[in-house]
Amino acid sequence: MNPIAVITGAGQGLGRAVALRFAQEGMTVVLVGRTLAKLESVAAEVTAAGGSAIAFAADVSDSAQVEGLRALMGTRFDHIDILVNCAGEALIRNLEETDDMAWDRVININLKGPFLMCRALVPLLKQSANGSIINILSKVALKGYGGVSAYTASKTGLLGFTHSLAAELDEAEIRVVAICPGPMDTPMRWAATPDHDPKLLVKPEIIAETVCQLASLPRGVTSGDILLQTHHYD
Repeated sequence: MNPIAVITGAGQGLGRAVALRFAQEGMTVVLVGRTLAKLESVAAEVTAAGGSAIAFAADVSDSAQVEGLRALMGTRFDHIDILVNCAGEALIRNLEETDDMAWDRVININLKGPFLMCRALVPLLKQSANGSIINILSKVALKGYGGVSAYTASKTGLLGFTHSLAAELDEAEIRVVAICPGPMDTPMRWAATPDHDPKLLVKPEIIAETVCQLASLPRGVTSGDILLQTHHYD
């Protein structure tokens, strides 16, 4: 059986790029995101590229909706091989302008979401012959920048979570890796910073290729944190 991958934030941007790259390998991909129409559009692209896809609309920060996904997976598959946590929420706002609602939204999507997804799907990953969890972070988790304190807190928290989970799943030989890109050429980036210099942005296809390479490593082989950025970004 071809590998089975679950991708969050799969309706656009990096999640879409990862799904299409996996399709080139003939994988079955489960596309998770909040907007079903976007997921179905990506599913059609995946099918056209040689893969197979299931679209599942869910908010990854909602435990009941994640549990619904887990139940669906349990009825269709006896294992999964790859979980890629791409879903993310950007917030460029200084501390004094960051209200409770904005803080909670960013933490819930960027940190609680991967926690819920991992907790739900690790039992199925343990049944894989070569399991991978790949969490998409940001360079802000490695270096402090002003004006993005909530976003940085969420991604730095996810970095710690990734390290801890990697140690916890080491005996099961499930690789758990953090990719920490610089700014990416995605709809989320352009919505947050419409005037961003394009030469500072990494193409999502580059990140997707790295995700695919990580998931293709032999069982028992893993990686540390990975930083990907252009030469022009500090």
